[in-house]
Amino acid sequence: MAELKVIRTNAEQGLAEAFAGARAKLPGAGAVKSLRENAFHTFESKGLPHRRVEEWKYTDLRALMRDAKPLAPPPDAAAKLKAKSAGAFLADVKSRRIVIVDGVFAADLSDLASLEPGLSIGSLADALSKGDAAVIERLGRPSPLGDDAALALNTAMMADGAVIRICHYVGQGRFAVHAQSSQYREGRKGHPDRKP
Repeated sequence: MAELKVIRTNAEQGLAEAFAGARAKLPGAGAVKSLRENAFHTFESKGLPHRRVEEWKYTDLRALMRDAKPLAPPPDAAAKLKAKSAGAFLADVKSRRIVIVDGVFAADLSDLASLEPGLSIGSLADALSKGDAAVIERLGRPSPLGDDAALALNTAMMADGAVIRICHYVGQGRFAVHAQSSQYREGRKGHPDRKP
């Protein structure tokens, strides 16, 4: 019987190389490392989502992603300065501002003063590094999406983000999450590879 060989796209190969290069630098050990490895194995076995996957039939990532872009480096002072004023359009919205710059939680730019009792906001990287049991348990739960390859890839490569804990007795509140990327070139809208 002939052995079946899975053909990987350039993007899938690039993502595998990116994970291999980043694996040792990603936050967390033990259970987090195991969670990452299992998630990446799911991604490798499924590949990028394509139109024959029902949930992805209108967004064929396998066809759309020609290659894998490099992972964003941690934000420098210029990226943080740009992000500081970029969310100005949200100033009139009564909310708590949470800022993520190039995938990194920016506590110094976020509105973390006078948190309501029962509310905490912190860095995902810190939670993963400390082995936060509640975060690891939540990340390890089966997803309603099943073995979704994009979710698995995100789980494998997660480096930072925000962890928001809201106790059941905390009143309703609004959060304005502002994600800023210094990777997009000035004067261009949308994806950096798209022509203006």
